Amino acid sequence: MWINKPIVKIVADSEYEGKRLTTFEVTYWRPLLPETNTHRVFSRNTSSSRAKPFVKRLEEAMHNTYVPAHWNSEKPGMVGGEEFTDDIKNHINSKINLLANITANYIKAMDEDVYERTGQHIHKQYLNRYLEPFIGVTQLITSTEWSNWFKLRMASDAQPEIKDVATEMFYALQDNEPEKFSEEEVKANRAVHLPYISQEELVKYGIDTCYKISVARCARISYKTYEDGGVVEKDLALYDHLYKSGHMSPFEHVAKPGNIDQSYFNLTGWRSLRYALETNTYF
Repeated sequence: MWINKPIVKIVADSEYEGKRLTTFEVTYWRPLLPETNTHRVFSRNTSSSRAKPFVKRLEEAMHNTYVPAHWNSEKPGMVGGEEFTDDIKNHINSKINLLANITANYIKAMDEDVYERTGQHIHKQYLNRYLEPFIGVTQLITSTEWSNWFKLRMASDAQPEIKDVATEMFYALQDNEPEKFSEEEVKANRAVHLPYISQEELVKYGIDTCYKISVARCARISYKTYEDGGVVEKDLALYDHLYKSGHMSPFEHVAKPGNIDQSYFNLTGWRSLRYALETNTYF
């Protein structure tokens, strides 16, 4: 089996005085990751080859092989030529799937050989890297600024597969209605952008607890995607661990409205929890 389509969903969408903050969860072909990471206005957390067990990555590469959707013919320059027919693309994909299985089995056998010689397995941070051409990556992306991303990644000269990702995000943004906060909610400290937090949880636990839960769930994207039914006690313990160890990137996805035209690190008009903690300002 192979996969050639991105999965795009919005997990939080907020607006205050016309300034919108959106968090996407996006899954796509792993080799495209640098195309996203060049955009410094994005706050990001990403599924990690160092965090996921080797056996899981092995299964992904062998049984859910990621392949390009378009397969263009060769021509000079960075932009491909004519796209091959579906029959040829399916033929190429079957060969890539075979290559993924050969590679995965070879790496597995190499690890078993090392274990026989030493009694120890090779760490997953090395083994998983060699599977990356065949797997997907899930990324949490939060931003107030999307125009340059769409301009570059939906352009005619963009790689078609990253164009697919950007196009899906563009239409998701157009179709989704953000939660609009009022001035009264801001003054009452009830206006908070909280990925992966339900309204029921917000009522049950309150904002001060929910922002910690949200941070933890954003951090877990490194080794699994969040699903309903998370254990709150584990979320709070993970929040404390992240803060004490200085792993601050998950704190960028939780934010409150600020001055509409002011930049707060990479966000405009919204103050992330990371900004508040690192500048010693009230959140």
